[in-house]
Amino acid sequence: MFTDPERSRLTMLRTWVLDNEVTEIEMKERQFWNFAQLQPIAEKPWTTFMGRIISVPDMPIEAQKYLGIFDKRRPGAI
Repeated sequence: MFTDPERSRLTMLRTWVLDNEVTEIEMKERQFWNFAQLQPIAEKPWTTFMGRIISVPDMPIEAQKYLGIFDKRRPGAI
C-alpha cells in the first residue's frame, strides 16, 4: 500500500481503515518506515493511527520499545 508514492497518501489510508472497519494495523518494518515518512518530521513516529494500534512484529524488540509500538499482548511480553 505504501510502496507507490502516488498511492501513499494518508487520506487513502484513512478511507481504507474506515471502509474495512479496521481495529488494529499490523505491518512489516519496511511498511512502517514508509508510513513514518508520511508523518510530520518533528514528531516521533505514531504509535496509533486513527486510534488503531500499530503493530510491527518483524521489527527488533528494542526498536519497538524505543518507538513505543511494542505489543505487550504478545506471548512472553511484560
